[in-house]
Amino acid sequence: MNGSHELTRREFLKQAALSAAAFSFGILTARANQQEKVRLGVIGTGAQGQNLLRQLMSLPNAEVVALCDIYPPHRIGAMEIAGEKAQPYRDYRALLDRKDIEAVVIATPLHLHAPMSIDAMQAGKHVFCEKAIAYSLEQARTMARVARETKRILQIGHQRHYNPIYDQAYRLIQEGAIGRITHVRALWHRNGNWRRPVPNPKFERLLNWRLYKEYSHGLLTELASHQLDVINWLLGSYPLSVMGTGGIDYWQDGREVYDNVELIFEYPNGIKVVYTSITANAYDGYGEWFMGDKGTIVLTEENKGLLFREPRAGKLEWEDDASTVQAGGRTAITLQARPTRRAQTPSEQLNYGANRNAYYLELEHFCQCVRTGETPRCTAEQAIPALAAVLLAEEAIATGTKRHFTQEMFQA
Repeated sequence: MNGSHELTRREFLKQAALSAAAFSFGILTARANQQEKVRLGVIGTGAQGQNLLRQLMSLPNAEVVALCDIYPPHRIGAMEIAGEKAQPYRDYRALLDRKDIEAVVIATPLHLHAPMSIDAMQAGKHVFCEKAIAYSLEQARTMARVARETKRILQIGHQRHYNPIYDQAYRLIQEGAIGRITHVRALWHRNGNWRRPVPNPKFERLLNWRLYKEYSHGLLTELASHQLDVINWLLGSYPLSVMGTGGIDYWQDGREVYDNVELIFEYPNGIKVVYTSITANAYDGYGEWFMGDKGTIVLTEENKGLLFREPRAGKLEWEDDASTVQAGGRTAITLQARPTRRAQTPSEQLNYGANRNAYYLELEHFCQCVRTGETPRCTAEQAIPALAAVLLAEEAIATGTKRHFTQEMFQA
């Protein structure tokens, strides 16, 4: 084995170990800065709010002291998770009046993201706001401006930025493991009406807000925004144009947003992105496929990632040390929640089990940013392009025309 080959392999292993360390957020310097817990309030304690609350309750650098929701069962459910130390509120402005609260986590319906985030930052609070960033681009840009003016942290909940498998996929793409990317396929398929049970008809729009245009853009903002955010990140560019189709074709139950969307985006360098989200068949599930002339990276549900190499691409220098599986009659390198190479020492292992999922990691880093002044991995500036992409896609579907993006659309 020649020296240059060894140097390349050592460099790869060094980068892999650094990647794992970056995601652990448990290094001594970080811990030293996190001795004092961040006192938080959670605004919006429905299904996603309670999911985030559970993560916060297991964080060593967070203390939840207040909860807010206008729907009593949500407040009660959150109190059962948080315990008696957390004060419940019905009006989020009363929560923001508390001087002892440093930061808030906002997990309300989409149309409330901007007004609540702006009020919180102007009240001196740092903000973690769920995706999509806002209902409109104008609202999102206002959020970004207020964050700059108030010097508050504004982190958006596109949690895949904190998923080590996606981080590893990004690194492999940058290293040329799949060569020149020509196509991307992404989908999110479900078989269900997306409705939540409503104990009283007066709560229909409150609980099923995702199905009504006044509060949401449906599949586009609630699901597609996640995957367009990933595609923008891994490609390192934004779309040039979009065309698409969709409709309310299966669940004709009074909803106002599409129950299926199919989109084609054009990106720079001739890259085509095909996206579908449907609600009448779950066969393909969820996933993103990044296809290059030397290989394909497949990212699927349950934190699974695979790297397939094209036969004519030759062998990667570190490939003999990689963990592999057989999938579809082909050998794939596994992108696991640790360096791609088989870990040789405990220090190379990434603790991504138990409570340390992407939600945990994004909230842990949010609290760390509050303490240290660091910049989150997904700021308003980074989240706005995904919103711009899905909103213009909605226009393309509605008008039946191909729509073209301008660079100004992606700016905060």
